Amino acid sequence: MVTLHSLLRWLVLLGAIAALVGYGRAVARSRMDDLAARLGSVYAMLLGLQFLVGVVLWLVQGRWDGDNFFLSFIHPLLMLGAVGLASAGAARARRSGNAVIGLVAVIASVVVIVIAVPSGSWTL
Repeated sequence: MVTLHSLLRWLVLLGAIAALVGYGRAVARSRMDDLAARLGSVYAMLLGLQFLVGVVLWLVQGRWDGDNFFLSFIHPLLMLGAVGLASAGAARARRSGNAVIGLVAVIASVVVIVIAVPSGSWTL
């Protein structure tokens, strides 16, 4: 399960890059398109899946014990916020036809993810 969580992070990273490119292209063209909307939704879905796997790990490994306060509470809450930003941003961008909303949401969620990832986890 830990391996799945570790592998999914790379898919999330690829999804974030793809969503940034899609929304950036749509902003440059001054119109939202289906590709940008789909890439934003795929990124939000991958991030949600990563969060779900993380919750299962959190439960199975008993992370709620507070032994490591950051991994017990801060990491899961920040990741939940990142999922919320990505999902709400993708939905609002798609509904409003405004790619800037999606672009800002992806950037904000990536910033939250960078803050939420423990410093020892940045190895390949």
